[in-house]
Amino acid sequence: MTRVLEARHMSNFHTPCCWWPLGHIRGWKGPSGFGAKSSWRDVVDDLAPTDVRKTIVVTGGSRGLGAETVRAFASVGATIVIGARDETHAKSFACELMSNTRAIVHVVELDLRSYESIVAFVRAVARLHLGDVNVLVNNAGVMPCAYDAARGQDPAWHVNFLGHFILTQKLLPHMARGARVCNVTSEVYRFSYDSRDLPLDDVDDPTKYDAVKSYGQSKLAIVLWTCHQARSPALVERDVSMMLVHPGSVETNGAAEARRQSGWRGAVLHCIGAPFVKSLECGAATTVYAALHPSATAYAAFGHRYFASCNPRETTKQARDRDLARRVTERAAEYLATLNAAHEH
Repeated sequence: MTRVLEARHMSNFHTPCCWWPLGHIRGWKGPSGFGAKSSWRDVVDDLAPTDVRKTIVVTGGSRGLGAETVRAFASVGATIVIGARDETHAKSFACELMSNTRAIVHVVELDLRSYESIVAFVRAVARLHLGDVNVLVNNAGVMPCAYDAARGQDPAWHVNFLGHFILTQKLLPHMARGARVCNVTSEVYRFSYDSRDLPLDDVDDPTKYDAVKSYGQSKLAIVLWTCHQARSPALVERDVSMMLVHPGSVETNGAAEARRQSGWRGAVLHCIGAPFVKSLECGAATTVYAALHPSATAYAAFGHRYFASCNPRETTKQARDRDLARRVTERAAEYLATLNAAHEH
């Protein structure tokens, strides 16, 4: 009877009134049993031994929130592959983790701006002979920043969205049945361009570039793509879950730099958001929850794929636009097909 009630609750879930901001400040626990003040240690303590024997790939896992997430996975003895641009720093971090935990941590160079680097990364992971990957955490990314004039690119779109889109498509054949893909997004997706103004045809046009809106656009694209591909027959047949994670406002070096890059808007958002800033341990909790906790996949099975403070959260009408999701995913797939064709010769 309890399981029936749980299933009905999951299928009919709605974000409770006043959950944000009051519930966040007060540390209310949601239906998952966790809340904004829950740390990754709380999540790990709630796991069964069968939930933690995993092979996990994490992008950007050697600094900031990514490093704290990897630290959580290491605490349960997982086998971890860190994709990082700075191999030297990442290897030092991996050695630290292996000297203090039962985890096995590999480091492979990964630059999400480069198709060649992504392909080389996937091949290197396969050569490690770790077996099928159980969890992919697409964590790496750039914060709001200046237009990349040297490459002629919107950096957020190419790193945060396209880089992870390509990596996921390349790695999926190496993932286990019942695997999870956890895409780190942000509530800033709400501050993207209007649906009618999304520059899908000329996303790299410098005259239309706005650092904050472009960052929001990249995070919106992640939400749209995740929800669209999660419904695909290929993933459903293999029982692969795709989920979205909003870690919350976490005080990291990247966040501080983003405030400086965002000018007055960054300063205003910082002042408004100061009461809601999380510690690193609390910020990593939702990613760990989505990656390992059984109730996360149960919620995802009912279509609740966006998690914040370790609980499902409803998204905006724009983020639920299935036609927009299809168009965003198709554009990304076309871009990948072009790259694949160019590198066949």
